[in-house]
Amino acid sequence: MRDRSPCGCLLERPRSGMGHGSTALDLLGSGPSGAHVGLSITYPRRPLCFRSRNARAPETVTGMKRSSLILQAALVLLACACGDGGDAGGQGGQGGQASGGPSTSTTGAGAGSSASTAGAGAGPSASTTGAGGGLGPHVPEPSTPTRGGTMTFTNIGAPGWWPRRIDREPGDPACDYKDGDDTWGGHCCMTEHQTTSDTLAPFDEEMTLIMKAIRVKQLAVYQPGSDPAAWQMVSSWDAKNGVGSNLLVTEGQTTSADFTGDLTKKDCVTYFTQDKPFACGDGKDYYCPDDPGIMHLGWAGSKLVVFLASMTFDDAGVEKCDGDGQGHPGPWVAFVASELIRDGGRKWNGLCNCYSKTGTVGDGCGEINVFEVVMDNNEYSNREFMSTGVRSYQEGHIGGSVCGTGCDRDEFAEDVEVVDACAQKAYDKGPVIEAGGPSDGCPTWRRPSGDRYFMILLDEAKRTIQVAVIHPERIPSAAAEMLPDLPGGLSRGSIDAMLSMRLPE
Repeated sequence: MRDRSPCGCLLERPRSGMGHGSTALDLLGSGPSGAHVGLSITYPRRPLCFRSRNARAPETVTGMKRSSLILQAALVLLACACGDGGDAGGQGGQGGQASGGPSTSTTGAGAGSSASTAGAGAGPSASTTGAGGGLGPHVPEPSTPTRGGTMTFTNIGAPGWWPRRIDREPGDPACDYKDGDDTWGGHCCMTEHQTTSDTLAPFDEEMTLIMKAIRVKQLAVYQPGSDPAAWQMVSSWDAKNGVGSNLLVTEGQTTSADFTGDLTKKDCVTYFTQDKPFACGDGKDYYCPDDPGIMHLGWAGSKLVVFLASMTFDDAGVEKCDGDGQGHPGPWVAFVASELIRDGGRKWNGLCNCYSKTGTVGDGCGEINVFEVVMDNNEYSNREFMSTGVRSYQEGHIGGSVCGTGCDRDEFAEDVEVVDACAQKAYDKGPVIEAGGPSDGCPTWRRPSGDRYFMILLDEAKRTIQVAVIHPERIPSAAAEMLPDLPGGLSRGSIDAMLSMRLPE
């Protein structure tokens, strides 16, 4: 194996479609009006680290203070520790802006009004089963069978708080976290939103799915119903017939009624929510943006997202979201707090969103980079590997190791999915990463060739987040109730079995 670069830190590039364009210095982005805004102040950057044989001490630097955020933003640096690794680098390209045009119906069955309270979302009920009868198997593209892989994040959830944007007048005592300006000079009022939950919090709140540069064949979301022992398919989409159920797909500023599943032609960021309106209220306790495309419910409580997809495509065929030249071809799948999409104008409004409270590493309302291929043209980038990382107020960030230019996918056997970037070897058993505890090395993924089932399971009962990559021809027995049929319902026993997977086994 080749020697790897020494341990170091890299501040994250702006993320495509979350309100961050990129420039040569990665310090500027365009706001909804087209005016440039300082990306270094949009939200705190995160460090990218990996350990090498010739490791040196990580660079130690200071974080920004909230009271002088604008002046100090360009100087923001974060402490980093090897092996812990920040989440993978950002994506280039273009994305949806904060103010959207009129919303159109998508391929799903709308569900009418919602009984949810602002910020809490709503899980399924006995009368709302989403896709109901299931999807059935899909014929996958042939590829070399692999042994699959999992990353298991445990001990997730803790009492705490994050900054929540609310619509109050300047000077209102409710603005106890911030009473000042947002990115574009408007008023920003934020309060310290407390939670006493320790079951997944903040990931028990509504969450929105985000995808870029991936070709989706099937997608299903499961949640427990009135009987917690029975999980129901509540949202779905299938390329076989192009039909979805209770799924709203937002591309750019408006919703798409003709989603094809192919997100590899342009580097636009696509948002997935339920096809149910979000009851925002008067804004005094929860900010209500003028953005119809994202004013829909995410998925709250326990949830399982599984999709059959491929990341195999020609990078040169990816255009910028606006069609003006070569786009950024790095695949990205994220599961983020719906509040983060709403309060910060899809994260454009970095001076007024819930992403971070101290300027450290995303210690706010919650964001999971489920699968991210880092392609930033630096030593931390490698199109042949993927990163997975979790960030919230609980621990700042956990996971997120990257395999940079020193990694070679051909050094690993063809049946390998998950590898240790520090030791540069394949795992014999799926790694476990404990919030506030140890991590099994520096887990990263080999970028799959051909179709895979990608899964993220968040379970309140076990306080666990399970991320998995499964080859269609090597489905483990623990996932056999779900794959490849994607039925309308799953038993609690099946959920527990998938939480217990440590692939490869």
